[in-house]
Amino acid sequence: MPTADPLSHKEIEDQLAELPGWEAAPDDSRITRTYHLAHLPAAIFAVHIARIQEELNHHSDLTLGYNTLAVSIATHEAGGRITAKDFELARRIARIAPEHGAE
Repeated sequence: MPTADPLSHKEIEDQLAELPGWEAAPDDSRITRTYHLAHLPAAIFAVHIARIQEELNHHSDLTLGYNTLAVSIATHEAGGRITAKDFELARRIARIAPEHGAE
């Protein structure tokens, strides 16, 4: 199980190299990605992400736009820092994105 220990900047960079489209905030406080897709599929994608978040007991901020879904992930119990838990959630989201037509 991923830990809630904050990752170093190097560890964050290494993890991001495996997740195209994802970025870290300049202060390494969160990882983010904005997916582009039609509005209704974006809403369905958000529901699918919510189900994964419940499975992992780890939640992100989701912002639904007209043709976008923005995802922002940080670990609250690590003082709002990036942890392995955040990357586990991001990897799960990245795996399901194609089935929703998310780019």
